[in-house]
Amino acid sequence: MTMKVSGKLKNLRQKDVISKMFFSASIAMMFTVLVGTAAQFVDGIITSRFLGNDAYSAISLFGPLNGIFLMLASFLASGNQIVFAGYIGEGKKDRANSVFSFCVLAGLLISAILILLCIVIPDPLLAYCGVTKDAKPVIYENMLSYMRGYLFGIPALIAVQIIGPIVVLDNGKKIFSLSAIVLCVSDIALDLLNALVVHGGTFGMGVATSVSLTIQLGMLVAFLLRKGGRARFSLKALRSKDVSELSKSGSPTLVQSLAISLRDVSINRLNLLFAVSTAAIVARGIQYDFNMVLFCISDGLASTMVSMSGIYHSVEDKAGLRRVFKYGMGLSMRFAVATFAVVFLCAPLIAGFYTSDPETASFSTFAIRCMALSLLADTPICIYINYLKGIRNRRTVILLNIMDRFVLPVVCAAVLSFLFGSKGLLASIALGKFLLLGAIIGILWIKNKKFPRNAEQLMLLPESFGGSSSDNLYGSVTTMEDVLRESRRMEGFCLIQGTDAKSATRMSLLMEEMGGNIVQHSSLGAGKTSGAEYRLFVNENSLCLTLRDYNQAFDPIAWDHANSDREIDEGVGIRMVMALAKDTRYFNAFNSNNLILWLDVEEKEEAYVAPGKETSK
Repeated sequence: MTMKVSGKLKNLRQKDVISKMFFSASIAMMFTVLVGTAAQFVDGIITSRFLGNDAYSAISLFGPLNGIFLMLASFLASGNQIVFAGYIGEGKKDRANSVFSFCVLAGLLISAILILLCIVIPDPLLAYCGVTKDAKPVIYENMLSYMRGYLFGIPALIAVQIIGPIVVLDNGKKIFSLSAIVLCVSDIALDLLNALVVHGGTFGMGVATSVSLTIQLGMLVAFLLRKGGRARFSLKALRSKDVSELSKSGSPTLVQSLAISLRDVSINRLNLLFAVSTAAIVARGIQYDFNMVLFCISDGLASTMVSMSGIYHSVEDKAGLRRVFKYGMGLSMRFAVATFAVVFLCAPLIAGFYTSDPETASFSTFAIRCMALSLLADTPICIYINYLKGIRNRRTVILLNIMDRFVLPVVCAAVLSFLFGSKGLLASIALGKFLLLGAIIGILWIKNKKFPRNAEQLMLLPESFGGSSSDNLYGSVTTMEDVLRESRRMEGFCLIQGTDAKSATRMSLLMEEMGGNIVQHSSLGAGKTSGAEYRLFVNENSLCLTLRDYNQAFDPIAWDHANSDREIDEGVGIRMVMALAKDTRYFNAFNSNNLILWLDVEEKEEAYVAPGKETSK
């Protein structure tokens, strides 16, 4: 019998577990970010149409200060997402809740400080955005009014950033998407009420956003408080040693957000310095707004990439991680190309929603097309950086974030503004992205001493990660015949690796019982098939079996604990598995069941050789 133990699945099908998890979670995240961003997008249209260019300029120039708010929120949210996903992947629910609880508490404290600063020292904060009372009195008054209405929504803004990814990880894609729709609808309705009925100016626009964010937060909190929810806020759960890991994991995002804020301040000042007219300032504001709309695609994909790469990295599943990487990059590029084509062609129509002024429309069309072009480079960059976040390659992430979010865009904006004025500044965003993409390829080329041509050469994993290919066995089951075949294959693989016969037989039994349980209780409906993917990892002292399926949530460990004292006939296989395994972990993420079983190897024997065959070792 010839056995292949290369560790590679035969193909990456659209219906496999990884692609199902990634695609469904990404669509939910993209849709949610898009809907939430659409509220801000419509804010700009309503403000420009009904309150005038001065009011719109004030809200768009408020961007750097809002970036500070989001910077602090992203630091907590990113660290929480990475560490939380890692602990969930390792089956450490208490540690995950410790990190979550600290993030929520820190978010509330930061919100209180920010509100106090907005009330006590508003002038320095607005000056940070490049606007002072003496230089731009009309814009200053509009910005001050907007900030006063907006500041009461800061706690909700920060909390949504922290809680949102955890809701998606906890199988709450639908409620997260619904909350974003409610945010968008309520914000638009309140904006129109303010502009057409209340006439509250920019202050009313700020209040509308604050109220809408608070409504969204209420929906997410209600979901987390449901029975069986994974994340729980608890002061008792706090552990000081988790704070350090959280800070380390969140530091790349903090650097990224700080770089974005400094970039926006610098480009604001360059825009005010080189702008040939108010139309150019408005066009930059529209470009900034549309930036948030376009990049919701990469943001949604990136958020999924962070969590999924973190989960697979935590259990050193190299093949699974490679599939996540390849699928995520491929999916992101398809979305990017399609979006670029649509937006580039529709740019004049989009600009027309904002303004009917010919000069402003011309500048805005050019700005939107430059933004669409930059998407082709920014999407793979964003996905790649967030993959590196998930595997905790912090140094590389920090370096790329500084280059991407500050150095290249500011340098390109300064040079092109000096040479070509306002249009040069608007075009600089695309140039900076393509320069960074070229730099990343160049760095990898130097590191690998050859042009990177495959996923392995892009992933920056140590050679020892996940063991050698010969130490891993991968496969999938959809029928009971598959289960029996794969259990025998697994036993043979263990013997080839030198595992003692007793341990090899036990691992075969574990696969037969749990794989059979998954296939027999598939809950996807009549006419549909679903099974499980598995990975068997063999090292010197233990065997590790990972089973993943896309069926209804079922925790066999919790079931075994709940029924340990009951004398019932059902579940005999589960009880046998729990008794044989040295350690067991279960988590449900992105609507997939993940069961990890460890079995001690009693003794190491010489590798088994089938009659007439040589081993691959």
